Amino acid sequence: MEAFHFTQCACVLFDRAPPLEDVARVLAPWNVGARPKEGEGEDAWAVSGPGYVAPLRSGTIAVVDVLDRPWPSAATAEARPAIASAFDVGAFGPGATPGALARAADQPWLWDQGEAVASGHAGFVRVRTGNVVGEVSTGGASQEPAGDRDPTYELRSLTELAQALLRLPGALALFVPAGEALRSREQVDAAMARKIGVSPPPLELWTNLRAIALLREGEVSWLAIDVIGMRQLGLPDQEALFAEGEEEPEAVEALLHDACLHVLSGNRIAAGATADDRRGHRWKMSPAVGLVAPRRPVLRWLPEGSQRIPEAALAKLSATAGTGSGRGSDGASPSPPRRPPGAS
Repeated sequence: MEAFHFTQCACVLFDRAPPLEDVARVLAPWNVGARPKEGEGEDAWAVSGPGYVAPLRSGTIAVVDVLDRPWPSAATAEARPAIASAFDVGAFGPGATPGALARAADQPWLWDQGEAVASGHAGFVRVRTGNVVGEVSTGGASQEPAGDRDPTYELRSLTELAQALLRLPGALALFVPAGEALRSREQVDAAMARKIGVSPPPLELWTNLRAIALLREGEVSWLAIDVIGMRQLGLPDQEALFAEGEEEPEAVEALLHDACLHVLSGNRIAAGATADDRRGHRWKMSPAVGLVAPRRPVLRWLPEGSQRIPEAALAKLSATAGTGSGRGSDGASPSPPRRPPGAS
């Protein structure tokens, strides 16, 4: 039996769902045509709603559907098993988890208006890439997801489709669920104007930088800065933990950014590797499970020349790592004393 394997997802939030014919009109250059099969049942929209299909390179398919409802919250997913199951099978994007939009709105460092804009949405257009797997009609052989797929191409293609949708009346923002990123039309236009092959891929559209106050012990407040969304490219997310006042958040963010570009270039970072931030402070990496939701593997960086978070505190935080879904989750506040660099 055939099944569809989703590989990437991006969305455009709207103040209300746009008409299907308007979506078809702005996406006409991509030869959108056939309608995806809609499921049956009250929550079938979570996997497939009304929309269109467009062919992309190397057999990849883009599926565009229009949903006349807000993005599902973590509470909705918990109360509705069909929606939770849709998250599990990647229908909202592989790696996306309930609470993604709430966390993105909590951490709008690159776009101050992101939280307010997202709160005003009442519908969205979901754009996903994928391919057919399982038995096929021509011989019944098992077909696995394409091994030569290009995640960067897929994400760029989805972003181009979303860029066109952002021109429609009522379009509010780009939302990339697996990267928990909210971006404005202007930010999308600026990033997509960079030349392919000359500049790095627009990671700032697909990933999010987050700054979290983890806990306070005595006179010390422990902070985390992380990057989420690199898993869309088959690469690890990054996380740095440090004591407030002992490191410069701007230098920490630059360290994580450089680490992301390093692995994006095909280089591996081995456990125990060290790197200097732009202030000359040395950090050491170890594989870990991220302390901020969602639960996922990360490359964790700890400072070599200043206080490190005590093992007991780290064990306490690790015991509930990734279980929260929004503001104040995991005992963490999303508002450390200084915002990451690049914030507008």
